[in-house]
Amino acid sequence: MAKWMLIYVMIANGEPMAVNAMGPRQTFDWMYECFTARDKLSDNVGGVNGYFPKGKQAVCIQLDQ
Repeated sequence: MAKWMLIYVMIANGEPMAVNAMGPRQTFDWMYECFTARDKLSDNVGGVNGYFPKGKQAVCIQLDQ
């Protein structure tokens, strides 16, 4: 079964940085779980209704696992 990973991307000091938003090696079994976590992350970093503040974004990426 494919897995999903939530990648959080931000610009820090003019440089892009990306991390697994849920922690090392953490994945989701279903796309909708990843999208729900993305919406919550948006709220936690100062976004509104799933939209991220400037300089921040997150994407759900499907993995082959």
